[in-house]
Amino acid sequence: MIFGFIVGLLRAQPTAHGDHRVLARNYLHAALETHVLALIVTWAVTLAFYPEEAYKHPKVVMLGAFNFCFGWDYPPGNYIGIVMSSFMSYFLWRYAILVNLRLKLHNAPSRVNHFAARWTYLHAFAANLFMVLWSVGPVSEYDGPIHMPKLGVLPGPDHDVPWYFKTWSFHGYVFLFYATASLLSYWGTYLESKYINTVKPKHTYFIVAFSISTISLDLVYFLQLYAEDQWSYGRNHPSLEECSPRHCSFLPGWLTEVVSWFWMFTLIAAPHFNPEEMPITESYRVRKLEDEDEAAFAGSEMH
Repeated sequence: MIFGFIVGLLRAQPTAHGDHRVLARNYLHAALETHVLALIVTWAVTLAFYPEEAYKHPKVVMLGAFNFCFGWDYPPGNYIGIVMSSFMSYFLWRYAILVNLRLKLHNAPSRVNHFAARWTYLHAFAANLFMVLWSVGPVSEYDGPIHMPKLGVLPGPDHDVPWYFKTWSFHGYVFLFYATASLLSYWGTYLESKYINTVKPKHTYFIVAFSISTISLDLVYFLQLYAEDQWSYGRNHPSLEECSPRHCSFLPGWLTEVVSWFWMFTLIAAPHFNPEEMPITESYRVRKLEDEDEAAFAGSEMH
């Protein structure tokens, strides 16, 4: 079913005994579905009403290519994007909490426990930070500083700020941080699955492919961002008016597009290449107001 994980979580019901079987990865995949759904909806709205926002996006000249995020960088796409990403943030925090609960319940080795704990929580935090994308990116008049300027000094084209604090640059680094945190989170659950012997060759092949795609994405996008800010590429290209926007970037545009879509396809494929995990059974009870023994009415156990 399309977007089946989101639907499944919305329709989840406890048994007659108040027990509920939970798979942590369902929340991870629901977060991914939310991300993809946000892209679909925002692109549909942008292409239907404001196609020039995507086709004439200011970062085409930096990347030398189109990017799947161009459809949600400006209104009304960014309004939709930030609302839907708030759901993604919830799903990832729920996922992180369940993974860490499961690790403690089945007494995973400390090295696995600590690695997965750190990176699943970082992944959830990265989803919170991801929503900053729409606050520091699309600035139509200038690349202003992300910090508050001194009183009476308005940021403008000549305002001297470090390249890593310019809003479009920070916009890119927030996205790369989320992509990297996603990879580390998947590595955490992969190592746990190795411990319980549920990893098959296809899972290893996938995590290797996902690692290559994410590292390639980080390197290519960082170089493109840095080259525009520090060297004579992108909007700073000396022949910007003569050359095609797709030929002013530091790296070839085709390379950026290949890396972008390689990462997107491996990300979308993730639900089909997750090793089997141990489910958690949550028990829910409704107690009477006068009953003070709360311990008997809730709990979690491994099945």
